[in-house]
Amino acid sequence: MIKIFILLVFVFSISYAENIKIDAIFSEAKKSHKHVLIFLHKPNCGYCERMIDFTLENEKVSLKIKKDFIFVDINIADAGKVSFKNFKGSKRDFAKFLGYDFYPSTIFISSNKEVVYSQPGYQDEDKYFKILSYVGSYSYEEMSIEEFK
Repeated sequence: MIKIFILLVFVFSISYAENIKIDAIFSEAKKSHKHVLIFLHKPNCGYCERMIDFTLENEKVSLKIKKDFIFVDINIADAGKVSFKNFKGSKRDFAKFLGYDFYPSTIFISSNKEVVYSQPGYQDEDKYFKILSYVGSYSYEEMSIEEFK
């Protein structure tokens, strides 16, 4: 029984110590002509939980994400490292490297590894879908999100 417990603890700790190599994701992003969507969140954050449970689980939103984006979920409290460009460090330090210390936050990165749009804070389903449509259609190249319909 103790061996099973130790094995389960080991497996559980591995799953939370996931290393995320964002640079490696970009080859898929280029091939599929998709943006990388980085979703930063933390535990015990009511707005983060609400966004995960309602906004990201909304059928229209989740279909749009699958169609136009490569989704990278980063819980800043999880163990593991993130590597991106010249950064390699903890998930919390990665969020700071990007300039985000407010959760939840969404960062959109083009296939050429440039941040093209970001949105800190909770977003309801309708507003988030508009943001996804704006970035997914490359409209940020021509207009602000306020001009986007």
